[in-house]
Amino acid sequence: MEDILKKITTQTTLDLKARKDKTSISDLKAMPFYDRKTVSFHTSLKNSSGIIAEHKRQSPSKGSFNCPASLQDVVKGYESAGASAISCLTDQPFFGGTLKDLLDARKSVNIPILRKDFMIDLYQIHEARAYGADAILLIAACLNNEELKTMSLEAMNIGLEILFEVHDLEELNRVKEVTASFNPSKYVIGVNNRDLKRFKTDIQNSKNLLPHFPKDVLAISESGISDPDIVKELKKLGFEGFLIGENFMKTDLPGTSCGQFIKAIQS
Repeated sequence: MEDILKKITTQTTLDLKARKDKTSISDLKAMPFYDRKTVSFHTSLKNSSGIIAEHKRQSPSKGSFNCPASLQDVVKGYESAGASAISCLTDQPFFGGTLKDLLDARKSVNIPILRKDFMIDLYQIHEARAYGADAILLIAACLNNEELKTMSLEAMNIGLEILFEVHDLEELNRVKEVTASFNPSKYVIGVNNRDLKRFKTDIQNSKNLLPHFPKDVLAISESGISDPDIVKELKKLGFEGFLIGENFMKTDLPGTSCGQFIKAIQS
């Protein structure tokens, strides 16, 4: 079966070259949001619902979700519903997102925003800052240890927090090694229940990896979460954050769906 992750990162490299040719890092640093005070992703997850609600137009495996709501209505709806943070996909070829989506989301809400993309270059970290993100995603499957550390430090140096994403124990152990000296309030670790090589989903992946998490690091479960009872179960095990996109975006009113979901997990 085709390795979708490799296909995405190859395309990301091409797209990134075009953006670098058009906009320098100096240009990014001159953008209005670059120097804004960021909102803590970690603190927001810790102190509220724990739901990271995602704006996601499409996926490589499911195609378009055909959600009729505008991005502004979606993210405002998420915020009103009680989401702890917004995840905004900015990959265009595979997920239909853009950097303008990130900018529009930032202008619409006050809660933290995660730039959800396949980050492979320091340039993308400065893009995230310039377009209004508070946190970035670093996928262990896309980066070696040196790249993970270099990109982490760059992000934290400019005020961004990090969601490290892992799929298996080997990746989790690498992230633990990289983050051993980091302040645990500046990053979280997420288990992606979806195999990004084949896009198969299994919640058991989160359950299997949690016992191996470092102490005092906030644990996130990502992908394939559609039932509030699953969140309740994962909370009891120790997860504090839950990234949910498709379950909300496949409806006509994602914000309403998010609100109903949050009420259900709090009941």
